[in-house]
Amino acid sequence: MKILLINHTDSGGGAAIAALRITTALNNHGIYARLGVAEKNTDSPFVFVLPAKKHFVLIKILRKIGYYGSKLFSPLTKHMRPTFITSNNILHSTNYSSETDINWINNSDFDLVNLHWICGTICNKDISKITKPIVWTMHDSWPCCGAEHHPNLLENDSRWKEGYNKHNKPKSTKGKDICLKVWKEKKKYWENKKITFIAPSKWEHDILKSSALFHYCDCEIIPNIIPQDIFFQRNKENLREAFNIPKGKIVIGFGSAYDIDNPKSMKGSFYLIDALKKLDKSTEYFFMVFGPAGPAFTREITIPYFASGYIENPIILACLYSLCDLVVNPSLIENLPTTCLEALFCGVPSVAFDVGGTQDIVEHKKTGYLATPYNTDELVDGIEWCTAHKEELFQNCLEKAKKDFDEEKIIDKYLSVYSKALL
Repeated sequence: MKILLINHTDSGGGAAIAALRITTALNNHGIYARLGVAEKNTDSPFVFVLPAKKHFVLIKILRKIGYYGSKLFSPLTKHMRPTFITSNNILHSTNYSSETDINWINNSDFDLVNLHWICGTICNKDISKITKPIVWTMHDSWPCCGAEHHPNLLENDSRWKEGYNKHNKPKSTKGKDICLKVWKEKKKYWENKKITFIAPSKWEHDILKSSALFHYCDCEIIPNIIPQDIFFQRNKENLREAFNIPKGKIVIGFGSAYDIDNPKSMKGSFYLIDALKKLDKSTEYFFMVFGPAGPAFTREITIPYFASGYIENPIILACLYSLCDLVVNPSLIENLPTTCLEALFCGVPSVAFDVGGTQDIVEHKKTGYLATPYNTDELVDGIEWCTAHKEELFQNCLEKAKKDFDEEKIIDKYLSVYSKALL
């Protein structure tokens, strides 16, 4: 069995990390698997850049000419162009064009294609041209939505269930309805396409199974892999000394790779800042940020903190988890939050809003604390409760990681899905 996994890149975002981890794990278990990407950033021997379409260089040049031309004539044409305006902060992708040579994929000796996050890598129309069996791992809900990467639940939008039409768009959506246009294109090209889906969380599974596009498709719930040889509990006191963390502090971790400076970020940084300001005895706490944090975010932090910047080395990331007493994940929407899952393997409980697939990892008052969305007073309660019960939570986290997220079991499930798709 030869498996071609496809993701836009092999580092940076959660989907890229998850795709590389499953590729590596498959190879470690004797399966020939390669991750094809549009942008290669790691030195993994299992990753390669997908061949581009013929004449793609010319296409790129024409696109650049069009881009700069539109900039040049923008003052003259801005009132003529249809616009898309929405208060929904979820990422939107049209995925109208891509560079990958589908003929190369179809003529390769791979038996099966496992899509991951493919926007900008394989366009909607080209997905329909793939002749090999397709398995699609959903790192968000984009496959069954319009242009949105998650259903617009924050505005009670249920179009992914009903089907998109010009009468049921949210009142906040103005101008050109790109969500409708993208959904119609997906329906046109994918309606009769056999695709088997993998959902990392029960929540994502239920989104797909209630969707107008793919409710009839097979979908298995298989969580993402966490490398157990990297993410495990290390000596907390030694690490705190190495990172110069003041002794006796309660260390709160927060991980986000992007957009935390934005007060409307889907990662919920605004809610986290509000919760930190409400902490009693704030001098007892120390705040650890995993990832980049600009002044718009850090100037609002009212307790001592350390911001690591982007962390490329996963061992360093695991060390930062291990020196924390708890992590906070205030995201507005989540599939299967990697931060909570990595923390779990390090014996660190999570305080999070009860959204999406978070409860697959965070069992209330067992492996962390689930707060009512988007109640920052309950986030504070969760921080204080987890601090008071950190010893029992530590053991509960390790037990759940072993029981529900064991790598061997995950690989077996993937192989089972691949085998069925090949029938």
